[in-house]
Amino acid sequence: MPPAKKQKSSRHSGVSTQDAHSDSSDSAFESVRPRKNNKRKSTESASDESQNASKRVELEKLAPYDYVCIPRPLFDVEGENWLTWSINPSAHVEEEDVYNKLYKPKWEQEKKDGVYMSPPENHPGRKWVMMWGAWLKRNFLIQKAEYCDPDNFHMHIYTDWTSWGIIEIGENMMIEFNKAYQSKEPTRLEEMWVIISAVGLWLNEGNCVSQLIEGEAEDVPMFIGLLGCALLTTLAAVEKAGELKPDSRFIDLALVIAYYMEVSYDLPAYGVEGDCVAWRKHVVSYFEKGNLDPAKGLSTTKLRIEKLKKVNNYNEEADVPNSVANLPVTYDDNPVLKLIREEDNGKENEHPKATDKTSGSSNLKSSKGKNTEKEDDVWNWVKVFQTYKKRREPIMGGEQYDITKMTRAERAKWAFNHKDPLADIPAKDLKNNLVDFKP
Repeated sequence: MPPAKKQKSSRHSGVSTQDAHSDSSDSAFESVRPRKNNKRKSTESASDESQNASKRVELEKLAPYDYVCIPRPLFDVEGENWLTWSINPSAHVEEEDVYNKLYKPKWEQEKKDGVYMSPPENHPGRKWVMMWGAWLKRNFLIQKAEYCDPDNFHMHIYTDWTSWGIIEIGENMMIEFNKAYQSKEPTRLEEMWVIISAVGLWLNEGNCVSQLIEGEAEDVPMFIGLLGCALLTTLAAVEKAGELKPDSRFIDLALVIAYYMEVSYDLPAYGVEGDCVAWRKHVVSYFEKGNLDPAKGLSTTKLRIEKLKKVNNYNEEADVPNSVANLPVTYDDNPVLKLIREEDNGKENEHPKATDKTSGSSNLKSSKGKNTEKEDDVWNWVKVFQTYKKRREPIMGGEQYDITKMTRAERAKWAFNHKDPLADIPAKDLKNNLVDFKP
């Protein structure tokens, strides 16, 4: 892969590392502490505390696949502000003022109105929803990503440490996804959806994508390719279940697909290109095949669809042909990317009336005519995952880049002051992911 063509700018998250019941949406954290000792400086009244306790009881009764209302992500408010600027520069809000002027007032009002974490049926037409299990997983992913960032611990390890950590976290999610995919439980598809929706939202928040693509060698494109295959596999299963439609039981269907369009639409501009992003055009096909409304996605979804229908896997600019002379050849022999390339080519070459495989289908044959292990494995997930796992030997996923899982001596070695920044936190809290970040 050629070096990144330009550095991706930071994306700020409106709701950062926090527990499932926290109301905090600040994203600037400087020190760490055990979550169980999280004593907020607050002037809450007794009635406020009673209401919060009542809300916690309600949340504890939720099932993993129940939908709840979530806050509109800050990155979407920023995207809408950018669109405003592109149309009328004088009407937009300065970037540094977006949080306080556009995001925070609305978020605070929704909390007062009881919208946050309430059932979607209480707010007809609201698109900012998510399965409860996915929201919890999204919070956990944000937390784990913080644990992989040396800057949060006042230390420097290696330049690509955070990128390696983000990929490791993503791999853990792909291992969970594969387990859900292989499951014979009746909630198999819901569990796949929990993982895909959580990862999609997580990747858009904060600096996640920026940190991810800072990595080198084949790690980044290979993971992006695997992630895309997981998404297409999920959408194929949704279609097979008859739920690829506007009134799907997956009521955040358009929104989740939009998360991945937002993550991927400009990856080639930063050197993440070729076979690993071939899945983007198929995602657009699923969106259109389901007659989904871009307005049910993000503020930029309509624009992303229009762009992704025109661009190819190597250029960010619309209608620019592939430049064969400049294609990266480093990963021609990468077995994961070769599988993805073959699958993509197979979909492109099949007669659409015969199999309708441009957007996936319930056909029991793969693009090469071989029976698949799963009826909805039209994107060859099983083989792609197994090949990826083998390529990552001796280990895929894990917690190697989680700084809270280092020994105290290791943390002290890399810390600027040569002292363990987590010295006052019990080992039990470190083991159980109870390190939190406070303003």
